[in-house]
Amino acid sequence: MNYLAHSTLAEDSEEARLGSLLGDFSKGLDVERLTPTMRFALEEHRAVDAWFDALPEIREERRSYPPHLRRFAGILTDVFFDHFLVRRWSDLCDRPMESVTSSLYRALEVHAHVLPPRLREVAPSMIERDWLGSYGDIRNIERALHGIDRRMRRSTPITEGIDVLHRRGEELEALVLEVFPRVRAFTEERRALLR
Repeated sequence: MNYLAHSTLAEDSEEARLGSLLGDFSKGLDVERLTPTMRFALEEHRAVDAWFDALPEIREERRSYPPHLRRFAGILTDVFFDHFLVRRWSDLCDRPMESVTSSLYRALEVHAHVLPPRLREVAPSMIERDWLGSYGDIRNIERALHGIDRRMRRSTPITEGIDVLHRRGEELEALVLEVFPRVRAFTEERRALLR
C-alpha cells in the first residue's frame, strides 16, 4: 500500500492521516513526539502493510514481474495501487478524494515539528504538486518512479516498471478493485478490536 491508500484507510482525522503516512517515512522519526492518534495510525499502517503483503494474490502479482524488476515489485505494486485508486476513486471510496488529500496536507503543515527529516524535506512539494491526487496520471507515476530511483544508492531498473503498468494495466486495475475493499474491511475490523 502506498501514500494515498494508507491516507484513505486512516481514521477521518488529520492526525490519523499523518500517522498513516509516517509509516513510509520512519527513518529519523521520533515516535515519542507523536500524539496517541498518530502512533495508533502508524501501527495500523504497519499492520495493514503486513496483511496486504501476505495476501496470496499480492504475492502472486509480485512474482509476475520480470526477473530484473522483482526486487522492486513491492514498491511498484504499491505505487500502481495508488494509481488505480485515483482512477477508480468513485468506485472504491465514498468521500471526495480532495477531503482526504487536503486533510493530510493540512496535517503536514500543522504538525511539521514531528516530521522526520525526509518527510519534512518533501512535504512542501507533496502539497504544492498534489502528489496524492496526481497519481491518476501515468506521467506522474513515471515521475514518481524516477524520484524513487534517484534516492537509491545506485541506478536501478525500477523506472522500467512503467512498462508493466502499460502492459498489464487492466489486470492491475482489476486487482485493486478486488483487493481494496478487503483491505478496508481488515483495517476497520482491526481498529474496532483495538479501540
